[in-house]
Amino acid sequence: MKSTLVALSFIVCGVALAESPQKDPSFEILLPSSLESERPPIKAAFQNAEIRIATFAQKYGWSELTIKPFIKKARIFDSKPNFDNTIVEFLGYPNDTKLPATFCAALEKEVFFSVSPSLYKEIYDDGREAAAFEKLITHEIAHRLHIRILNGNEEAMGPVWFYEGFAIYAADQFEVSLPTLKEEEIWSIVESPNRGSYKKYAAIMRFFLEKTTLKDLLSRASEPNFIEWLRSLK
Repeated sequence: MKSTLVALSFIVCGVALAESPQKDPSFEILLPSSLESERPPIKAAFQNAEIRIATFAQKYGWSELTIKPFIKKARIFDSKPNFDNTIVEFLGYPNDTKLPATFCAALEKEVFFSVSPSLYKEIYDDGREAAAFEKLITHEIAHRLHIRILNGNEEAMGPVWFYEGFAIYAADQFEVSLPTLKEEEIWSIVESPNRGSYKKYAAIMRFFLEKTTLKDLLSRASEPNFIEWLRSLK
């Protein structure tokens, strides 16, 4: 399922949204005892992620797509093997499935899974930035928002650089650490079917957003001539 590989992710700003999971008595944040002392900042990260996605959705006229909650339960892990094993079991993958070393979060079936903030910082060096954990949550919610924009059609999300770039842009990740890419490297990444650097995806998204709009990119991403169209942009 593309949405799984994607991570391998009330009233706010005057916009009416779904009741915050933090105010929903059915919402749970499940933590091991070793992380219980971190519950307040982890809870705050979820609240701030909701504000981030609400602000982003409002900017592009997608606020109505945030009415239904994205997350009903969160499970945070203090061990990467425990996180991996839980994801594999939850998604029904073969027991010997090996997840990427930097795979740190997923949002599936309205359940958010991730490693702890400190473990995320340790595992994913590129993710070391201010508000990194809340941006990680926002990134995963952004994938779900993307799918809602497409009326549930995950296959229309486009190539990996674009659907990851969309989530990175929505979460405002790497905004102070973007690499400088030469155009030949940009096109090499755009034309590659392989998963690559998220920092480079962030730079590529901003490169194209200087030439066109996010909504135009969204509408064209699944088309066979997407790359040709990108090359035509001035």
